[in-house]
Amino acid sequence: MSIFQNAIDSIDIGIEDYDSGDDRRNISAVRNISAGILLLYKEKLCRLSPEHDSELLIKKDIRPTQTDEGGLIFEGKGRKTVDVYSIKERFKSLNVKVDWKRFDEINQLRNDLEHYYTEEPPDTVREIIAKSFLLIRDFLTKELNENPEDVLDVDSWAILLDVKEVYSAEESACKSTLEKVNWKYDTVADSLKYLRCIACSSSLVEAPYSDDSYPTINLHCKSCNTDFVFADVVEQCIGESLAGEAYISVKDGGESPYDTCIVCGQETFIYSEGCCVACGYEMEYTSCAACAAPLTLEDQYNEGLCSYCQHRYEKTMAE
Repeated sequence: MSIFQNAIDSIDIGIEDYDSGDDRRNISAVRNISAGILLLYKEKLCRLSPEHDSELLIKKDIRPTQTDEGGLIFEGKGRKTVDVYSIKERFKSLNVKVDWKRFDEINQLRNDLEHYYTEEPPDTVREIIAKSFLLIRDFLTKELNENPEDVLDVDSWAILLDVKEVYSAEESACKSTLEKVNWKYDTVADSLKYLRCIACSSSLVEAPYSDDSYPTINLHCKSCNTDFVFADVVEQCIGESLAGEAYISVKDGGESPYDTCIVCGQETFIYSEGCCVACGYEMEYTSCAACAAPLTLEDQYNEGLCSYCQHRYEKTMAE
């Protein structure tokens, strides 16, 4: 059986598991759909492989070999095939487009479901299927030139469409409640795209009371019915929201846009906001009393001096 047919069969079986109504088959549904997506990616690599070896690009170990005529070809060695990291690298060099952020999100949800499984997560499974729907449809049509309606089982395609519609409605309803809350800081409002349930990692989180006062915003997960407050997840949201910006800034010799608050200990002190968005702490000293240089959180212990001027002061006192 071809890789492509295996991919389609895995997706069809996963959707069948989901549609069975038996929560015990939830993990099987997620595994099969995730496996099917990865097989679609491997099928693309096979289609891009040279004629002399149609499975070359899915081999983990590829080595150059000289032909009898003195030419150079590449051959795949061993039985091991590419993992997710290798697929990402090869797709990047081959200009194959995949929404890896969405894929990683699905993969994380799958891991959470397998490790923290309870009797309550059918909606988490619906979320995974809904998000995988776009990956499956887009990759089939844009990269494999296949019509999803033709290659997938008729019932599977109908279920995918229905799940996507249901999930989209739930997602819109949750976002609507979040938009009614006063999040106080622009940085926090921007980080809400990374808001997830502390129990099941679902993004279907609502704010049932629009008049709550920040940061004790009550939240409710529509997937597993867990209640929590935003203060429980503010550090996670900020970290995921600003991690990329922090990496680029530090890499280029600049400063991170956020830091660890010296009062509450969370990595939620946002320099652009001038305070910690978790506890509200503001720096007492913002510029050096000696040289007027801007001060960091660490400099607060120097009582108004930057680290350089503090060092000079201590050196003078020692003399």
